[in-house]
Amino acid sequence: MSRPDVAVVFPDLHRRGGIERICWDLLGYLATDHDAVFVGSNVPEGTPAGVGFVPVLGRRDPGPAGLAARLRRTATVLEELDPQVTVSMGAVVPAGDVVWVQSVHRAWLEAARTIQAGPVQLPAQVRFLMPRHRALLALEARYFRSHRPSRMICTSEREVADLDHLYGVDPAITTVIPNPFDPELFNLARRERDRDRARAELNVQADEFALLLVANELHRKGLAQLVEAMALADDSRMSLHVVGKTGIGSFQSLIDRHGLAGRVQYHGPSNDVGFALAAADMMVLPTQYEPFGLVIVEALAAGVPVLTTRLAGASGAVDHGRTGLLLEDPYDIEELSHLLQEAGRADLAAWGREAASSVDEYRRDRVMARVESIIFS
Repeated sequence: MSRPDVAVVFPDLHRRGGIERICWDLLGYLATDHDAVFVGSNVPEGTPAGVGFVPVLGRRDPGPAGLAARLRRTATVLEELDPQVTVSMGAVVPAGDVVWVQSVHRAWLEAARTIQAGPVQLPAQVRFLMPRHRALLALEARYFRSHRPSRMICTSEREVADLDHLYGVDPAITTVIPNPFDPELFNLARRERDRDRARAELNVQADEFALLLVANELHRKGLAQLVEAMALADDSRMSLHVVGKTGIGSFQSLIDRHGLAGRVQYHGPSNDVGFALAAADMMVLPTQYEPFGLVIVEALAAGVPVLTTRLAGASGAVDHGRTGLLLEDPYDIEELSHLLQEAGRADLAAWGREAASSVDEYRRDRVMARVESIIFS
């Protein structure tokens, strides 16, 4: 293989997770004018048109003990490939010329209050003792302290502040660029076209007020608080549909205790979030830590009102009371319950129409043009 113009590096490439979708969209955009390759362990859906794949051998998910070894294997592949520019997407891969930061793991651990362990909640500090978190923190510290990329992209000012505070990263080398949505996949016309079929496939009844939670990290995204708030709202029309790679088994006792077993459904991961959004009356993300939150702008672009927390980086795209609702405290069950009840009374169809026309600045073509200028500056 000849020396590529750009290599984008992350373990996985697909459209079922936020970072993976960003990688996919970035590569697809760059490939129109550049020789672009993906370097990683897994491409279950292949790669976008015109994009090459350079595999990193070994287990796709090596567990905590194997993370450092996978990183070293990735570094060897990159050294042999020698791309003109390397763009790295997280601390589990080697730091590249350009680092696009999607989250700061230590900031999340320090912000969290509790974790759900079956029927009980434990202090969040327990996470610092868990092997996976310890391994990720070690990699993250090395990523941000030992390497100084020429350019760093952050999705929000919160990330910039977290990196400065926790790892001494100079804000002067960072540029804040939001994550983008694909307007071909997320638009109001598609939602209207697919709505009946999507509701049928997700088992949403005609008179249901269907909430959708799209998340792979259910503790961080606030599933426990959402279940409790639903119980407090006591609206029999309200249902919750969870889409993501993590099952809801650890929350089942909480769901059962509140009598919501029939109203909380898990649908597994999806490589077409736009189709799942078509079934929803509102997308909910009561997240406890969220530097950005791609699904927020994707939902708005699809014409789905959003309920999320003000601390989410993308919460600035939500116009409270017009395109969605904003939660002040992700741990405040009463506040979340009141907002759910407010949403149940609102004209969500009108909110959705307003939402779909409110996020043009987050379109993929506009955002990726800015990213491209940073990569090749």
